[in-house]
Amino acid sequence: MSRKEDFEKAAMDFCEDHSHCIYFEAGAEYGYKFAVDKACEWLREHLGTPAGIPQAKSYNDAINELTTEFRKGME
Repeated sequence: MSRKEDFEKAAMDFCEDHSHCIYFEAGAEYGYKFAVDKACEWLREHLGTPAGIPQAKSYNDAINELTTEFRKGME
């Protein structure tokens, strides 16, 4: 089941008045994106460039690629 389908099912299970389901789904999507952003922020902080190494640019490129692929995987 896709994330969208999961959110739709959860909304239908949660909302008594199904006209409000769109708000539940929008909130769930916002929360999901917020969590992915926080995870990427954590990765950047904890995998940050070690100070004083000549390969810093390559290291930053690798972290950028990792977070980009992480975001794609979480879509």
